[in-house]
Amino acid sequence: MDWSAYAHEQGLGREVGENLVRAQQLARGAHLTTGDLLRALVRDTSHAGVACAALGLTPERVEPPLEELAVTPEPLVLQGPKEMSGPLASVMLHVQDEGNLLGLQTSGSLLLALRPDRLDVTAGPADPLDSPGHGELALEMLGLERLRLRGAVLDAIARSHPDTRDWDARAEGFLRLSRFHMAYPYPGETEPPSATSEANEEAARLPAMAAHYLHASTEDLKWLGKALYDERKKWFVVRLVRLVESVHPQLLEPLICAAIYEQDPSRNRHFVDAAVRGVGLAPVHERLLWYMRQGVDAEKSGAMRALYWCPPPDADSVKETARGLLDAFQREKDLDVRRTALTKLAGIDWRAMDLGLRHRLAEVLQAAAAHPDVYIRHRADAIRTELRGVIS
Repeated sequence: MDWSAYAHEQGLGREVGENLVRAQQLARGAHLTTGDLLRALVRDTSHAGVACAALGLTPERVEPPLEELAVTPEPLVLQGPKEMSGPLASVMLHVQDEGNLLGLQTSGSLLLALRPDRLDVTAGPADPLDSPGHGELALEMLGLERLRLRGAVLDAIARSHPDTRDWDARAEGFLRLSRFHMAYPYPGETEPPSATSEANEEAARLPAMAAHYLHASTEDLKWLGKALYDERKKWFVVRLVRLVESVHPQLLEPLICAAIYEQDPSRNRHFVDAAVRGVGLAPVHERLLWYMRQGVDAEKSGAMRALYWCPPPDADSVKETARGLLDAFQREKDLDVRRTALTKLAGIDWRAMDLGLRHRLAEVLQAAAAHPDVYIRHRADAIRTELRGVIS
């Protein structure tokens, strides 16, 4: 198979194609695997190679674990190029996303896709595309954490695309030119201006700004925290946070508030995801529950919307969320808060709730059925129909 042509067809760029060709030359079997790809990446002459060198990943160091893993072949794909293993097919699915996040398609995006984040994977039927490959397992055996790998790639790219270390200038440039779909529109603007080369150059500076973020000073953190309360600049900051998958303690609260204050129930996900990837599910869920109970009306409804993207981390949190939503409908007076609470109550698995909580839900639905707001009455009727036989 012509791997260079394959990379071009997939829009993955020249560097990705070169590494696939090199992997084929180094392959130990008939099918291209993630182990072959790792062998190629440690020999890369661009960003991936620079990152590997900084991490001490040499051909001699990666070969022993790859040889040890070779006794168990990587599963083959069920569809797609037959010359490719299942785990490698998964890498190729993610490399485009990594490149888009970095702002440019590079060998660094290929290296990042080799060490995926599996926090969101749930137990299910075996799928060769979900299996960890030899390359990923070798990196684990060598003790290389994903965040260290990401930091090394960002530093490598930053050397060739330096920033000016001016947060205001970089934020404005990114927001003016980026086609990142959350960065626009602004008032009076329906789409970003057409300036492809300039936009690409600005996007290529993102890894340098992200590397700068990782070593932020007190003054840097002050600017970043304030920017998260700005309707435009917050999209620049969340892109950096998502890029590094790390949240400084001083930025966690502003990031959660950005999710709460974002009115679009889909756009708020960017801030929730960035926070969860940085500190984990439980702390973010806990803070959202606090705002749902203790915030002002706008924060209460905003926290409820944000909780859609932050599922309870355990059974106790599920019950606490249900109690909070029931309290919000029964005790709050704000119409938007009560509407939002009732909407979120519909998403709870009430069959798994105890009798006391189900009894409280029945009381809420009875009160909602007599409410003057048509939306609340309609939603209550839908929930009652859905849970016929579960609640009295």
